[in-house]
Amino acid sequence: MSLKPTNIPLTVKEFEEELCGLCAGCGCSCGYILYTKDNSVIDLYGHPADKRGIGSLCTKGITYIQSTDTNPLRLRKAFFRKDQEYVEISYASAIDLAKEKLRGKKVAFLLDRSAGLEEYVLAKEITPFVFTDTVYLPFRSSTLLPQEWKDRKFILALEVEPVFSEVMSTRWIIDAVEKGAYLYVISSRYSTLNAKAKETYLMPPHQALLFLEKILQEDHTDKRIDFLKKSLQLIKESLVLVSASLMASPFKDRVIRFMRELRRRFKVEYAIVGDVMPFPSYSIKDLCESIDDFDALVVFGNPLRLLRDEHLEKLKDKFVLHFTLFPNFTSHHADLVLPMTNFTERDFINYRHGFGFLTYSPKVLDRQGYINPYDFLREVFGKDINLEEFLSHYGIDYQELKKSQEAKLKLPLLEEVHKEEKVEPLKDGIYLYTDNTLVEDLGHWHTWTHDMEKYQMAYLNERTAKKLKVEDKIFIRGHEFKVIITPNIADDVVFIPLSYEEYQPFHPGVSVGRFLKHPYYRFEVLQ
Repeated sequence: MSLKPTNIPLTVKEFEEELCGLCAGCGCSCGYILYTKDNSVIDLYGHPADKRGIGSLCTKGITYIQSTDTNPLRLRKAFFRKDQEYVEISYASAIDLAKEKLRGKKVAFLLDRSAGLEEYVLAKEITPFVFTDTVYLPFRSSTLLPQEWKDRKFILALEVEPVFSEVMSTRWIIDAVEKGAYLYVISSRYSTLNAKAKETYLMPPHQALLFLEKILQEDHTDKRIDFLKKSLQLIKESLVLVSASLMASPFKDRVIRFMRELRRRFKVEYAIVGDVMPFPSYSIKDLCESIDDFDALVVFGNPLRLLRDEHLEKLKDKFVLHFTLFPNFTSHHADLVLPMTNFTERDFINYRHGFGFLTYSPKVLDRQGYINPYDFLREVFGKDINLEEFLSHYGIDYQELKKSQEAKLKLPLLEEVHKEEKVEPLKDGIYLYTDNTLVEDLGHWHTWTHDMEKYQMAYLNERTAKKLKVEDKIFIRGHEFKVIITPNIADDVVFIPLSYEEYQPFHPGVSVGRFLKHPYYRFEVLQ
């Protein structure tokens, strides 16, 4: 697929250029057409020839492509922290400062989704300390592309809500349901998939795993399990969807073991839905445990909100360089803050998702004053990369990727990676669940997306509220949250959106590193 402008423009507005690209707001990589005049964005549409988005763009995609370009809150200058105050500095001064503070030092990288593949490969050339704010999985995270989900006849979804992660992939599940698929959903909160399911259960995660593991047992008396087992045995077109949030939890190894056994016994297809790292990296948990082993940190986006105060305190003794679109929580814990290019403003290879493919999008918008992270770091460290060689290890021809704009990664299947999982006993208790809603962290820097969810609140059902003896507010490790009592949350679960932090411009909230003991996990027992 190589997208070109349509023969007949989709907009009725006057324009000078029509430019095509692939969105990197999530892993769906939907195609779009951008219309510009006088170097300004006039209009934006999903590309009708794109086989993933099929002419649609989600709210996040529209925001990240169109609204970021003119957002008055966007960072446009480089700043250096001097005597606890931030002072504006030139590009040349930023380069000199970075060379002084980073060259010859033990440098670590912390990458979020705003870092493209070039930045990841360069980071691996520079240091072994490469961390990401998601989970690295050494196997193929999906056996099917999202558009192939529509042909499945039985779909078991565990804690999955693609509307809150890989938005446009939701349509393929809905298409499967409309074609007669039996959708069976188990989750901690009621969501789009629950509404479309033939059968749905709200359960806390530890109970859901205990329930599903009975599929692998012979001695049980649960008719629901008999139904699931027979469905998986008899329906060849079966698919198991698992949330990436479960990969970023204490349940990770248990879930992987369960999925491997399902594959072995029933030959089901599978997909992990959400932000997943397909290339070797360490987690934020690893970063916290090794924070004394490096001298400087290069960080992208806003992942420092996932660190506890004691780790942020240790970063004060290190040099922190931050690439960002907005002056967020991470910026306020950095020494050098740089206004980075958006994915629309540089060649960008999107790789952070569980679908097992890469997409290449060319530079669409030409914007001056922003810093291309790869160019900056290449100059600072005096290093370059061989992207062709790197991609060849994963069965991808780089030039063909640029031409066709997409390529499948060559990775082993889940059952082909032999690793003894450390399966720990499941703990009972009230689980604190923190995850994204439709509005991610970046969305709270845009007025119209922030308005979809203005305030950070704690959601729990009436039974859990009575058990915790709360009514209109709850205190979690010294922080107060307004309570919403709703039947849409499972028993023994308190859900709090993780996309808020203290430096957001509209109705700021509390970063998860402030109220979680283990903020790199999406589930933890509330004690």
